[in-house]
Amino acid sequence: MHRRSLRLRLLITFGLGALVLSSLFASLTYFGVQRVLVSDRQHTDERDSFVNAALIRNTLYTSPPALPSLLNSIEQATASNVLVRTHSQWLSRSRGAVAADVPTGILHTVDSGAAAEQTINVNGHLLFVVGVPIPAVETTVYEIFQLDPLEHTLRNLLELLGVGALATTLIGIGGGLWASRRAVRPLERVSAAAALIAEGELTTRLAVGQADREVQQLTESFNTMVSQLVDRMERDARFASDVSHELRSPLTTLTTTASVLQQHRDELNPAARESLDLLTADLSIFRVLVEDLLEIARSDAGASALVIETVGAVELVRQSVRSAALHHSLDEPLILVEGDLDDAKVSVDRRRFERVVTNLIVNAHQYGGDAVAVRVGVAGGSLVLDVDDAGPGIPEDEREQIFARFFRGRAAHDRSSTRGTGLGLALVRDHVTSFRGAITAGVSPEGGSRFEIVLPLSKEGE
Repeated sequence: MHRRSLRLRLLITFGLGALVLSSLFASLTYFGVQRVLVSDRQHTDERDSFVNAALIRNTLYTSPPALPSLLNSIEQATASNVLVRTHSQWLSRSRGAVAADVPTGILHTVDSGAAAEQTINVNGHLLFVVGVPIPAVETTVYEIFQLDPLEHTLRNLLELLGVGALATTLIGIGGGLWASRRAVRPLERVSAAAALIAEGELTTRLAVGQADREVQQLTESFNTMVSQLVDRMERDARFASDVSHELRSPLTTLTTTASVLQQHRDELNPAARESLDLLTADLSIFRVLVEDLLEIARSDAGASALVIETVGAVELVRQSVRSAALHHSLDEPLILVEGDLDDAKVSVDRRRFERVVTNLIVNAHQYGGDAVAVRVGVAGGSLVLDVDDAGPGIPEDEREQIFARFFRGRAAHDRSSTRGTGLGLALVRDHVTSFRGAITAGVSPEGGSRFEIVLPLSKEGE
């Protein structure tokens, strides 16, 4: 299942976290400031309304004709509109005051002798209406305050907070990018080093620098693990090499003795001849096993044991096939070259490449009724080498297992049907991998098995 990268998830986490926190802070700030400003403004306007109502009452007592002038003065001083109502009749009003702006609910409340206030929206404009009764002169005063300036201030505040929230989110994303790079970079280095080690670069180590404590611990642990792994591989390789070398002397003696006995085979009785034949066959398997173990020991020694040469691909394949056929007294399979490959070159260890081709041809002889064709072609900038046999094919569930060491398939316990050691194909994969190539097992067009090797082509000047 496809998973998002750790860096992307960290980036999203930081960005969303910054967005949520900044939005929450902006919302709390806006609604808090709105509540404080509106409350203070309404409290101030209400206090001014009572003061103005007292002035209107005194004017009605002393000089009623001066009421319009007073209302204009109040309007200029408080930026509000004032209406005076007596016995359901609007006695006087300031310029711009509209009786329809006074809600019915406030009219009833004030007419009953209680002061009232209410915020209303008229044609998109916020108005704060305060009604004050003056029972002494049987009059009610209504003062209407414009809240548009306050609303404009709050709108500017909201825009400013939005810009701040956006800037905070961008800062959070930047911080997430920095943190993700710092957190993921050591993992990328470990991953790259592990990939190189998997490709055979056993000398690869992580640099221990001035890093954080956790990163330094990871680096030291990784290097220690790789060193221990390499030491163990080297010990195993030395052990296999030492055992193989120690076995060569008695094996040579046994082979020589068997050869002498073969010269006098006709002098032996039937039971002795049968025993000699079994001994000779097992000595042959034993000799191949020792040679393969020595080759595996050299292969496990690493890339430093390789002698890389850049050679013509087609000529190398032809020489390898010819050498395998002559060395094992086999019929030379047909070599088919697809396209013009005169300039195709590969960088390989010639001896190991010949061993690869030899093992595949011998494997085809032992298990697949001989190799019928060796095809050479180019695909996607790589050399493709196919070895097809005439056998029954390889079961699909064994096409990967056959490259494991000492795996000989379902016939492993049938001594009459297989005489291999189970190391030939394992050596083939080890050698092909050391050339930065790959090998797979499949089905040939003729119905038998096909072993396909893919090697990178060498460019000019390499």
